[in-house]
Amino acid sequence: MPRPGRHARRVVALAMALVVALGVAHAEPQQSALAAPAPPSWDDVEAAKGDVEATELAVARILESVTAMNAEVEQLRIAALIAGEQYQQATLALDEATTSLAIAERRQDAALERAEASGQQAAQLATQLARAGGGDLTMALMVSGDNADELLYRLGTMSALSSRTNDVLSRAVADRNVAAALSDQAVVARDAHAQLVADAESSYTAAAVAAGEAEDRAAAQQELLDDLSAKLAELTGRSVALEREYLESLETPPAGPSPSPSAPAPSPSVPSPSPSQPAPTPSNPTQPSPSPSAPAPSPSSPAPSPSAPPSSGPQPNATAVAAAIAFARAQVGEPYQFGAAGPNAWDCSGLTMMAYSAAGLAIGGHGSTAQYTRASTRGLLVPYSQVLPGDLIFYSSGGSASASKYHVALYIGDGLMLEAPYPGKPVRIVPVRSFDRVGMVARPSA
Repeated sequence: MPRPGRHARRVVALAMALVVALGVAHAEPQQSALAAPAPPSWDDVEAAKGDVEATELAVARILESVTAMNAEVEQLRIAALIAGEQYQQATLALDEATTSLAIAERRQDAALERAEASGQQAAQLATQLARAGGGDLTMALMVSGDNADELLYRLGTMSALSSRTNDVLSRAVADRNVAAALSDQAVVARDAHAQLVADAESSYTAAAVAAGEAEDRAAAQQELLDDLSAKLAELTGRSVALEREYLESLETPPAGPSPSPSAPAPSPSVPSPSPSQPAPTPSNPTQPSPSPSAPAPSPSSPAPSPSAPPSSGPQPNATAVAAAIAFARAQVGEPYQFGAAGPNAWDCSGLTMMAYSAAGLAIGGHGSTAQYTRASTRGLLVPYSQVLPGDLIFYSSGGSASASKYHVALYIGDGLMLEAPYPGKPVRIVPVRSFDRVGMVARPSA
């Protein structure tokens, strides 16, 4: 395999950084858990029952544990999406290099054929010249005697042949030089192609590591939620299912607005105290709020529904939008798979790409950044405040328009979007998240 170049080293560095980050992501919640109370054991839960203060403390420890766990898992999911987008960009670069290599090789082959043909023609004319006027001119005059007309005829013939030969030889030399230059270009193209193959492989490794880690931690999260839901139910006297729903609602990221009426709001986790089992009030001041540093895109953080766009904006093609949304809806419930574009598994940009392909439109290929860039170059970006069904919503670190886009979703109306979210979650319909959302959306059908 070729020695990685600058881009490959950058991707490998990203892979290493992600692996380190994954370890740090494990360590950071654990460190914060050391500073905060660890989750209560079943013995702690049993001991706390009947004691208001102990019950409050146990509930607070459960909530803090869930918050730290959610922050860790969401960091890993974001890292996986970013790494996946790096891979898609490397793949697109490789596709372009493959096309360039094919063109370079075709041009090289054509130039070599021209050089071979012109060389053969020059050789044939040189042979004719040798046969027509190969003798010494003085000797020819002596032999010819009074027959000067014949000699002049031969000399004229030789002159004509020489002029033609010079033209052919000049063309043959030029063809040979062009063939040599194009051969050098083909060598450069082959080297670049080999380099980008290595880049893509490095990017894939980084993304696969990040995706696998995110899936593993998501699975562990579900197991821990099962345990903590049961413990919380024991403390509050409510059902395990209700407490599980409440704990899952704590995935709400801090940067988003308050949930809309259509979004599930966290329910109080504890009932009013009773003589037999005191419990804390729902407004327990020890209940932690999500950390502002936790990048946690969550379905329970909807963004406000945008206002209608002005009529002067680029208007969507209703037929194409309907076809794209219908295709995407048909995939709801199918699994997320890194790098997949159907038919039974998807990543985010693979889903949007194929949804619009079903509508007969190319939107930029398999990659969130590529789809955003295509819309930008074609003048198909509009502010999110004007979003309409069929538009593509993008996410990047900090919501930056200039940064690489790590996620894309399809807006379907009523403040909802359809997405292939991240490892461990299937294709779904959720309220639009505001955390990390880019301020502009793409309107591919306009």
